Amino acid sequence: MARSTKGLYKRGPVWWMSYRDALGEQRFESCKTGNKEEAEKRLINRRKETMDGILPTLAFKPVSLEHLFEEYLKHVGHQRGVQTKRYHVAHFKRILGNPPIHSLTVKALEDYRQTRRSEKVGPATINKELATIKHALTKAVAWKMVRKDIRQDLKDVQKEKEPPGRLRYLEDETEAHNILTYCYGGFKALVVTALYTGMRRGEVLNLTWEQVDLKQGVIRLTHTKNGEARDLPINETVRSVLAGLRTRIDVPWVFHDEEGNKFPDTRKRFEWACKEAKVTDFHFHDLRHTFASWLVVRGTPIATVSELLGHKSLSMTMRYAHLSPAHKAEAVRSLDKNLTIEAKMGGSDGQNQVAV
Repeated sequence: MARSTKGLYKRGPVWWMSYRDALGEQRFESCKTGNKEEAEKRLINRRKETMDGILPTLAFKPVSLEHLFEEYLKHVGHQRGVQTKRYHVAHFKRILGNPPIHSLTVKALEDYRQTRRSEKVGPATINKELATIKHALTKAVAWKMVRKDIRQDLKDVQKEKEPPGRLRYLEDETEAHNILTYCYGGFKALVVTALYTGMRRGEVLNLTWEQVDLKQGVIRLTHTKNGEARDLPINETVRSVLAGLRTRIDVPWVFHDEEGNKFPDTRKRFEWACKEAKVTDFHFHDLRHTFASWLVVRGTPIATVSELLGHKSLSMTMRYAHLSPAHKAEAVRSLDKNLTIEAKMGGSDGQNQVAV
């Protein structure tokens, strides 16, 4: 038995290869050819699969869906949305059972989709659920639980078509004033801050005095939905509201109740204020929409609005672009400054003559 290229050797007329798989285990496999060049190509491919984390079929130790989800929930346990993912996992267990993950197919997830549709679940929810299982399977590949190609196959699972997102905002400051009339104390300051900074509800509720710099006129958010810190400049309205709040040494929160506890939620208080102000179909998150809409209507560039909102993608902010048609007209009118056109009627041939 003569050894040639490292990792290749001959047994009789057939070349064999020796390599370590993605789990680090030594493998011996027939190249099924007596041609050395073909054998070398097979060995190169096997080594490439090893680098990509692909396991040979024989290396499979079947992993159940339940075990994958158990490991996955541990992995995402620190995330704010982990409770939602637990709900998703419960639905997958209920509908799919507990099959080995390498047996999951596009058909299985399409059947899951149909079941959720029959349960009158909305397309946005279904998309979030499918995103959860796809992410779990991506981690399964990284953890060497399953072959890489299962993740490739499941890319064929299409997203549900979602209806346009809800966009409700206050047309003018009169409606805002009416709502604020029925907000009191620290809660009123909270609503004003949300309205004039565009912060998300969680960002406002978790705001601490360490993040507020009244001298520089900025709020520095360190824990945001997309995981990226951002600085928010504040106007005089917000500055005066924050400066007028009573602070307690033993309470880190900017907004808190009479006992010094962080506001647990805003829904009930805000719904009552809107009801008393006779403003219908308006939620706390719509204050963020109002902030963005007012900026766009006043001619603020979409890119700037996107930065203030903390959007990762400009496409998320484009939903507000239609609110400012004036900037499009101004852009077209700006061309008048570049050249002057005079149209003169008449001429020897009776046709229009245009001088530029």
